[in-house]
Amino acid sequence: MGKYKRILPWVILVFISLLSVIVLRHNATMYNTPIGEVTYVQTSKTGRSSDQFGNNVKTTTQRVTVKLLNTTHKGQVLTIVNTYDSAMAINQPVKPHNQIFLSRADDATWQFKTLKRDAVWVPVMIFVLGILIISMGRAGRLTVLSLGINILLFIVTVTLDLVTDNGNIFWLFMIFSVIAAALTLGLVMGFKNRQMWVIFLTVLTATALALLISEIVFTVTKQNGLHFELMSYITQLPKPLFMAMTLVGVLGAVMDEATDMIATLFSVQKERPDMTIREIIATGRHVGQEIFGALSNTLFLIFMAEQIPMAILYLRNGNNWGFTYMMNMSLGMIQTLISAIGIVLTVPAGIIWVLIVRKWQRRKEALS
Repeated sequence: MGKYKRILPWVILVFISLLSVIVLRHNATMYNTPIGEVTYVQTSKTGRSSDQFGNNVKTTTQRVTVKLLNTTHKGQVLTIVNTYDSAMAINQPVKPHNQIFLSRADDATWQFKTLKRDAVWVPVMIFVLGILIISMGRAGRLTVLSLGINILLFIVTVTLDLVTDNGNIFWLFMIFSVIAAALTLGLVMGFKNRQMWVIFLTVLTATALALLISEIVFTVTKQNGLHFELMSYITQLPKPLFMAMTLVGVLGAVMDEATDMIATLFSVQKERPDMTIREIIATGRHVGQEIFGALSNTLFLIFMAEQIPMAILYLRNGNNWGFTYMMNMSLGMIQTLISAIGIVLTVPAGIIWVLIVRKWQRRKEALS
């Protein structure tokens, strides 16, 4: 009986994932954008093209037969032309049974926009979250709940930015960061857990100091070398948007380190209640030093991974490293450096808050 009880959640998860595939393959009527299913593809022409920098790509033209699945044209069969190259940077090939989004160039011409992918990524997301919930139990459920709340908070924050004047986004995301950090730590660790509040205060302190130092440096240097105008798709004041992006990045890095360090300090104090202040400081520094190097390199590698496509594109089109760095990497590198400052500051901030709470707790015990 126990064996079947352990298998049942996995069976339910697989069933829900497969059911979501079926539902999402037949949800075209929920969209206002025209959606069609590819019924036949014929490759009508192939060729090669090159540019002055020696970049060569193979081009392919497809004649695609599509059956419309929604709108007032539902059931109509039409033929569109899809052209793509081997790089697939802008356009992509289509295959029979693909569902695609369409647009109308005029009354007689339809165009392929992009693939409809919800029937793939939503079931995968359900399966991954299901594994988390089943394998981690209550902690997994609370983690998924905190993730959902943070997504909702993010949507609300962006919506508030859209309906307010330019320049408020940094302050909106500051409020978002405080609430998100409190809810994430509280749901996972418990709101009555003293360790949770020490981590929360450490995160706020280190993040605020890192941003304050960066703002002082920007002011002293008069932002020389900073090209906020190079940020992609800017629709409002660039600096507040850059600082908001940096705030969220620093928050994540600091929370990661603070959780590990504070948890270790609390665990060591529980084993050795008679630890001196010097020993607590030494332990905190040692833990911080162990985490700092790996976490800083992880942030740098994540940043570099994001920049690889555009960096290669710029370099292959005749641009030098200096121009490529300025156009694509300079602001991201600054964000990484600010995050690294936050990681360093987490160690003294965490130690100070641990000592403050320790002193407060001992005074409370002495009075009681």
